[in-house]
Amino acid sequence: MSFGIRAEPSTGKARRPKPATALMGVARGALLAILALLFLVPFALAINTSLKDQREVWAVLSLPSSLFFGNYVSAIAKISRGLMNSMMIALPSTVLSTLVGAMAAYPLSQLKFKGSGAAYAVILAGLYVPYTTVLIPLFFVIRGIGLYDTIPGLWVTHIGFGIPYTTLVLRNFFITIPQELKEAAAIDGCGAKGYFWKVLLPVGRVGVSACAIIQFASIWNEFLFALTLTRTPELFPVTVALQGFGSRTQILWGPLMAASLITIIPTLAIFLVFKRQFIGGLVGTYK
Repeated sequence: MSFGIRAEPSTGKARRPKPATALMGVARGALLAILALLFLVPFALAINTSLKDQREVWAVLSLPSSLFFGNYVSAIAKISRGLMNSMMIALPSTVLSTLVGAMAAYPLSQLKFKGSGAAYAVILAGLYVPYTTVLIPLFFVIRGIGLYDTIPGLWVTHIGFGIPYTTLVLRNFFITIPQELKEAAAIDGCGAKGYFWKVLLPVGRVGVSACAIIQFASIWNEFLFALTLTRTPELFPVTVALQGFGSRTQILWGPLMAASLITIIPTLAIFLVFKRQFIGGLVGTYK
């Protein structure tokens, strides 16, 4: 029986985009290219300056007459200890703050209990505390417990300030994990502890990786706490060690730019290696 409905024959040709849509795509691409170039300008100037000797650095936009790699030799000699200190500070602080944040995010995202909203609000309150307002009290607390001018003192500081952020990120990511996994794990005899270690963390490794990368970069680039809570040059992280290139009357711009470029290599390398997990974790966290 026919109801008078007739399907349109398929031509097999893809629809062409409208001129206005194509023009908008070109304009968007051009705008993104311009923004990318603007972000690359400081990086290019830093590379250019790092390859000049001290006599040529004032000609900022000119290319070096000859490539001078002595700046990198001086930079490595000056900040090698700081790089090791930064790694010793950042790695344990990142692992512990991410792990504690995951433990706090687990009940807030997967379990229903009275007062969960209040607990979550208290943890998030730590995100809104400016560092400068707690710097002096923090100094006295760290000194009072005997951790001033020590690397463990910076561990405690970074872990304490990192937990609110890691809890927020991982809670939002764990919420996206289906509850059916928890129910299936319970049927198989997996308790709350086993579910966290054997199911939730492996399934949520993309979000955990993204959170750890952001936390590592934040700790690696931190300057204020490191400057306040350390005084021995042998314990300075690389961000504080960068102050050593020059004096009040003269700044060694070539070695300083070379050292600055060297310091971004660890975070850049981590991002390039784990960029898929980083992007996937951010999408899962904020969607």
